[in-house]
This record gives sequence, structure tokens and C-alpha cells, in this order.
Amino acid sequence: MLRYEGAECPYCHQALHDGDEITVCPQCGAPYHRECARKAGGCILTDLHEQGRQWQKISRPGEKTIDGYAQLRCSRCGTLNQPGATVCEICGTPLDNQQPEQNDTDASQPQEQNQPWNQPSWQQGTAGVPPFQMPFDPFVNPMGGLDPEETIDSVPVKEVAVYIKQNTPYFLPKFKAFLGREENGRKRTFSWNWAAFLLDAYYLFYRKMYGLGALVMVLSLLLSIPSMLMSFDNLMTVIDPGSQLVVDLGISPEKLLILYNLCSFLSFAMKASLAMLTNRIYAGHALKDIHRIRQQKGDSPDYLTTLSTKGGVSFIGVLIALAITAAVSIASSTVFLQYIGF
Repeated sequence: MLRYEGAECPYCHQALHDGDEITVCPQCGAPYHRECARKAGGCILTDLHEQGRQWQKISRPGEKTIDGYAQLRCSRCGTLNQPGATVCEICGTPLDNQQPEQNDTDASQPQEQNQPWNQPSWQQGTAGVPPFQMPFDPFVNPMGGLDPEETIDSVPVKEVAVYIKQNTPYFLPKFKAFLGREENGRKRTFSWNWAAFLLDAYYLFYRKMYGLGALVMVLSLLLSIPSMLMSFDNLMTVIDPGSQLVVDLGISPEKLLILYNLCSFLSFAMKASLAMLTNRIYAGHALKDIHRIRQQKGDSPDYLTTLSTKGGVSFIGVLIALAITAAVSIASSTVFLQYIGF
């Protein structure tokens, strides 16, 4: 196993560790997690087989504990930052860009005692002593376990993260599944989003997908008309048992009930469709917007600033959507009050 320690499984792209159950391709020598080999149904490195070449070990730089003296790679998310940076441009983790000076006293001490994790907590981060560097953990990593330097639709993951801003560990792996090419050549299409299911148009406004949000809001209001008519009709019956609001509108109670059930089903179907497709739609929306900004800004200094401004979320958009809903509710109530003579 020492030969494969830290190597990348070609199927899941996760590092192999001591104690993992692995299996090796007898033709090219590529190691797999045993479960990954079962899912793949055999070695997926067909190019090596065709060329008669052997597998070469490739280690993921972020899987092991980041060197405490690394100058530019963030210890938390693995992002390679520009020379002179003091904090990570993606997650804000402080960077230490100074190598500790070695003197005769330090050289005589065992190297293990000079490691940052053996320094007292009050001394870590002081001049010449780099702060404790956290191991790379894909489950708490803001990149969602992806390498910040890899690309999704030709855009580096760290730039996509700047655009998304909130909840990047959730979205980035899904973006890769939607827009990146898997080993089997297929891409993922569906992914359930509870927020989109429960909030529908408001969630779309929150994620700055205003066009789709406006369309869903209009459809939701139209589908709510039968429910609103039934509510007004029931209220009129309480006020005046002899009232026939629905009949006066030229709709029989039986037809209204059928229309109500149909619109309720369509409303649920629309919510379920949004829950399954919103993540995919958002991925396409985000990458299209990023490509447009890259064409406009190129390598200019304000490129990342523009990404952050255009992306992220919009609470103002949600407030506007709520205001529209409130306005429609007030307008319909006003018409009803005028009908009953108030």
C-alpha cells in the first residue's frame, strides 16, 4: 500500500489511504478503491491500455496536511494565492508568507519540535512561527472538496466560488456534476433543492434569476385564482347565506371545484419541477454570467470584484417579490370589498 499512499483513485478522484481496500488493474497497474472498481466495471483508463503505457502515481496536493511553511497555498481550501497575499482570496484564512529563520539553536533541536503544531497556542502566528495549518477536509472545505484550480466549463472553481458566494460547498460539486464531464461521458441533470420547492419564485429572486422568478410568480398567481375565488365564496356565505358569488361570475360550484383541484395539482407539479431543475438552471445561469463578465473584464483588477457584485444573493429581490405578492393580495381584497358594498 505504501506505493499507492496518497495516489488518486481514477474513478472518484479521492486519495487512497492506508487501510483502504484497493484493487489494481492488471494491464496498466492503476489502483482503485474496491467499491469504485466495482461501480466502474473495470479500468476506465482506456487511453493507457491503447498506448501500452503504465499508470503513474498522481497525488492530490490538498489531501494531506498542508506544509506549515507553505507560502501561498491556503491551508483550509487549498487555493493558490498571489505572491504577497496576507489572507486567502476565497475563504479569508490568514496566510503566512515568511519562512522561519533557522539559527544554530533551532538547528540543534529535533525538527519535530519546530513544527507549528508543537508551538504553544500563544506563540502560533507570531513572527517566524507560522500558524497551525489545518488538514484539507473536503467536508468543511468552502470548495466542496474540489480543487480550487480545476475548471468547470473552462472557469476555475475558485472564480465560480467568488460568484456564488453563499453556500459554495453545496453548489460547487453540483455544478461540476452538471457541467463537468464524468468518466462515463454523461452529465447529471436533476438535483433536489428544498428551498426552491418551498419558496419557488422567492428563491429564484434570492439567487438573482429574476426573469425565471417573474415567470414563476405570474404562473403562481394565475394558479391561485380558483383558490382565491373559493375563499371569497366561503366568506360571502358566512356574511350572506343566500349569496352566489361564484354563480354571478358564471362559474358553477362543481366546475370551480374541478378547476381548483387541477390548479392545485399544476402548482405542486411546478414546485416539484423547480426543486429538481433549479440547481441545474442556476449552474447554467452562473457560468453564462461568468463567461460574459470574463469577456468584458478580461484580466483587469476588478474582474473578481465584478464577479462578487453580479453574483451572490439579493435580499432586495426577495423584498420586491414579497411586495408584488402583497400588492396583488391587497388589490384582490379591495375588489372583493367593493363587490360586497364596503
